[in-house]
Amino acid sequence: MKTINLAENVSLHLHKTEKFNDITVSFRYKNSLENTNRTARTYLTQLLNDSCCAYPTKEAVTRCFDTLYGSNFKVISDNLGKLDIIEFRLSTLNGNVVHEDLLTKQIDVLSEFINNPKIVNGLFDETLFNEMRERLILMIQSFHDQPGNHASDQAKRLFNPSQKCKALPTVDDVKNCSNEDVVKAYHQLMNEDALDIFVLGDFDDDEVLDLIQTKFKFSSRKPIQEVIDLNTKETFEEIIEHKAISQTRVVMMFTTNQTMLDESYPAILLANGLFGTFPTSFLFQEVREKRSLCYSISSRIDNYDGIISVATAIDGANFEQVRDLVLEQVRRIKQGDFSDELLETTRKMYINVLRSSIDSQKSLLTLDYREILLNESLNVNRVLERIRQCTKEDIINAFQQVEPKLTYCLMQEGQHE
Repeated sequence: MKTINLAENVSLHLHKTEKFNDITVSFRYKNSLENTNRTARTYLTQLLNDSCCAYPTKEAVTRCFDTLYGSNFKVISDNLGKLDIIEFRLSTLNGNVVHEDLLTKQIDVLSEFINNPKIVNGLFDETLFNEMRERLILMIQSFHDQPGNHASDQAKRLFNPSQKCKALPTVDDVKNCSNEDVVKAYHQLMNEDALDIFVLGDFDDDEVLDLIQTKFKFSSRKPIQEVIDLNTKETFEEIIEHKAISQTRVVMMFTTNQTMLDESYPAILLANGLFGTFPTSFLFQEVREKRSLCYSISSRIDNYDGIISVATAIDGANFEQVRDLVLEQVRRIKQGDFSDELLETTRKMYINVLRSSIDSQKSLLTLDYREILLNESLNVNRVLERIRQCTKEDIINAFQQVEPKLTYCLMQEGQHE
């Protein structure tokens, strides 16, 4: 991957490959979570994805992307560690396939959506803004109508202040966010957020650079230094809330006290694989298969935050038994109570997952961005080699640092009351 600095803390990253028929262009703006208005930026992802001055209606947007052979355009809000990120991503068929200059149109369309939103007299179009407010309210209500989503969001809010600010905005947050707030967030995005532009596919470097510099003017931005958000929590909490639902939802959160920058990174990955990632894992086998105590169960690891989360759907009458079984599987891994055969199966599964990631444009961009954010060579081949070399002792040592910090239970009404 070749990197070109366009301005202070504005960089263009060119990843050339002939593997795909599409060319993907991704603008990734980043700022510190503590410096941003998360609700206003949530509005932005909806407003900037929906229309712009050049394409003011849904019909105009559809016609635009039809001329690019059904391009895939998204504006996405995300957070990684201490970062608040907004991404504009447009994937378009490589013009060489159809003997047309689609790259110029692709960059031009991105420029229109990024640089020319429907702001009139210093405010977003009022009709559009009000539509987005209603859409966001419905989206949030629909999100919380799903017990699993609600439990996960509540667990974040209860865990610590760092996780709370990564939870979905509330309906009140959306109602209290003004048009002025969103315009202010847009100008912060354009003028203050550090920016990484990725171009992935088969293209000419000089042509891409010329198009970007022609369509965009970049000012210098301040560096965003801190990425990793190693979460801590002083005490363990167990919280039970009740709701009229058919299945009880349980979320258990553990601090790992380590991140992907630590030498233990491959070991904690494999440990989580043994714990709850794959169908061969302890959680799936012991809780679901052997005892039929849950409808689903899995664990996921966030190596930007140093957190492992377990999520499951159960009969509320089995809450204590399921909770204790989850904690028992943690103890088993800490004690090395897993076979060499299971370890090798888990290792092969992770290797296959990582290998397959380079066959997806989205995953490749994620890996490229991770290297840029962390200033660390975490390319797939290096991680694969570290996973191959990881020993049982490494896994045991890494998991010794895992500590349970929160059990949140969204209980069926009539249970444990």
